[in-house]
Amino acid sequence: MVDDLVGLFDALFPNNRREVVLVGHSMGGAIAAHAVSSKRIQNVRGLVLIDIVEGSAMDSLPSIPMFINARPQTLESVESAIRWHIESNSIQNHESARLSVPSLLVPINDGKRMTWRTQLLPTEKYWKEWYSGLSKTFVLAPTAKLLVLAGTDRLDKELLIAQMQGKFQLEVLPLAGHTVQEDLPDRVGDIVVLFWKRNRPLNIPVTRL
Repeated sequence: MVDDLVGLFDALFPNNRREVVLVGHSMGGAIAAHAVSSKRIQNVRGLVLIDIVEGSAMDSLPSIPMFINARPQTLESVESAIRWHIESNSIQNHESARLSVPSLLVPINDGKRMTWRTQLLPTEKYWKEWYSGLSKTFVLAPTAKLLVLAGTDRLDKELLIAQMQGKFQLEVLPLAGHTVQEDLPDRVGDIVVLFWKRNRPLNIPVTRL
């Protein structure tokens, strides 16, 4: 998946000279962290992980199949899928759900119902590999780092120590659920922009004496 990310980035921005801040939510955060650590994307000025911590992710793996199986396997429409996400508290912001949920669905052959685009259970054997060592990878990533969480209880020991040592910026948004960037998009956007501005290289003009 890191190869996919790097390949997509190179296709969209060949010979990139722009400043880059990689942002990843949940599993996407693991991909972003490994991509930054690999140094295969140039001009990275920051790494942002949204509600993903190795410790809590590994602890939650046994319960994920139960969550997946609790989802409706088919849905009557995009609107019913949006309603399910809101009612199950998977997403708290109805406007965000209207934008993000449609891309999660594909029509079934009969064209009358919808199902999930990505079948998650077949990937179960890879779950531990995705998250194992993530905290260390994040802390050692060669760039400025920001971790946005829905609660401080998600911090594992390695991240707690690193945060106390000032190795990354931590922002906690307790009013949000796991989909922090969808529940509070304006707040997350402001945090990321300020993080980027704070970590831009200084351009100090040279003055002749």
